[in-house]
Amino acid sequence: MKAAIVHEFGPEDVLRYEDVPKPVPGPGEVLIRVRAAGINRGDLGRRAGVYRGGGELPLIVGWDIAGDIEALGPNVSGPQQGARVAARIPQGGYAELAVAPAAWAIPIPDGVSYEQAASLPVAYLTSWFALKHHGSLKAGESCLVQAGASGVGVAGIQIARGTGARVFATAGTEEKVALARRLGAEVAINYSTDDFVQVVMDQTRGRGVDVVLESVGGDVLTRSVEALAPFGRLVCVGNSSRQPAPADLTQLLTKRISLFGFYLGAEQGTGAALSELLDLVSTGRIEAVIDRTFPLSAAAEAHRYVGSRSNLGKVLLIP
Repeated sequence: MKAAIVHEFGPEDVLRYEDVPKPVPGPGEVLIRVRAAGINRGDLGRRAGVYRGGGELPLIVGWDIAGDIEALGPNVSGPQQGARVAARIPQGGYAELAVAPAAWAIPIPDGVSYEQAASLPVAYLTSWFALKHHGSLKAGESCLVQAGASGVGVAGIQIARGTGARVFATAGTEEKVALARRLGAEVAINYSTDDFVQVVMDQTRGRGVDVVLESVGGDVLTRSVEALAPFGRLVCVGNSSRQPAPADLTQLLTKRISLFGFYLGAEQGTGAALSELLDLVSTGRIEAVIDRTFPLSAAAEAHRYVGSRSNLGKVLLIP
């Protein structure tokens, strides 16, 4: 089979489109014919060798896949051969075939495309658990979503809106700001021209927001603390800037702020949550926002595109 494989860590061109051995499903696993694979920012870090626990070489990255079950491993009694499924897998998504634990292969509802399904697992599950579980966002509260046009951002805006919260979002271009507004951000802020802390404080009459969904790190995280209301909650789901984020202890103490670090791999119940998200897409209550697709053979080009931060929503590979 064909795959985009990494033999050495480095820039985008280390992704090589090659023939590799076909994976064999073990006990409790299924073999999936991949129809679409999602690209996450963590994939770029794994390719470059800077993602903690990124895997050993040679490496086929890719956590998000959607496709058809082609074969069942021993002791599988769940999904059947031929079923359309989406899955979040430990690695191996950038390939024509991939193996997944059977329990992680979630049926795709009628009317939901492979591309839509493959865009959901990491980004939408991250926002789902960060906001609904760790951030405990409630109807009537307010939420600031940083990087609102990213995969996590477009998910976070919609999930916060669906919770009944007032949504603020940041983005770096007017096109991205427009997307955030279309998805449900009542206040969409262009951080390249406006001070997001000042806008939040102006719009909340000096109170701040109840929850921040933060994925950038560095100064963005530090200033996000300033934008929180008393007893506010900040959930950090990433550090795309790769910069340290000193926190003002005076802010933390006087406003009694809670900071949460988030790691999707440690969450329980992701299968049920992904099934619910797929249903929400099926009924039109959540939009799977897809920027563009690339053929699997152009994985290096796709990584360059995502690395440039040009995308509005998810970027996918099509085997």
